[in-house]
Amino acid sequence: MVFDPAITQAEFEQFSRLAAQAIYHTPVEPARAGNLLRFDIGIAATAVPIDPQASYWLRSVGDDFSVSDHIVVPRLVVSKGISIATLSASYAKVQGSDIQVIGGALDVPIINGGLISPTLAVRGSYSQLQGVDEFDLKTYGVELFLSKGFGPITPYAAVGRMRSDATGRIDVPDDEVEPLRDEFDQNRFTVGVRLSMLLPKIVIEATQGEERSYAAKVSFGL
Repeated sequence: MVFDPAITQAEFEQFSRLAAQAIYHTPVEPARAGNLLRFDIGIAATAVPIDPQASYWLRSVGDDFSVSDHIVVPRLVVSKGISIATLSASYAKVQGSDIQVIGGALDVPIINGGLISPTLAVRGSYSQLQGVDEFDLKTYGVELFLSKGFGPITPYAAVGRMRSDATGRIDVPDDEVEPLRDEFDQNRFTVGVRLSMLLPKIVIEATQGEERSYAAKVSFGL
């Protein structure tokens, strides 16, 4: 990733906000408590639409690593129940780049669902981009999840707030250029569904943020 010296602050903001949505840590599942035996590991991916011919993209990346006009972030996701809450962690490597992403989340239930009642839970999330000297990006988020299982199917919805903190550095020989910076808050609205078969478990979700993004996960566990 190499920022063009001609990039504007507005272009940097547009790029960094889309990138933030792409790296945001979502374990791609409804928030809930997990008993001590619960353990889940899977492969997930988030896709955020971009315009590969737009100036904000062309001036932010050296080699285009988009896939079908999307930033696609595949990652390994692990979740573990800790009785009153659930911890999740993820590691991602963006294809065609040196970009790596680590993230984590904690789900804490407000109402534990039962046969009739739904589950209401809060999720706090964090993610950080690594592997690129020219670009620092972190995201933070808090979301409220509502879910209800119907046999093997669990639909869910969430609303929350996400913050991104981005810094871009422009490498210009024999010159000093002030870093580009952007701090931004955006709302997140998510709907999804989890299908729990014996093997595997499949989850898909859609989120409206800066753009409408999609995520999916295939996992195995208890």
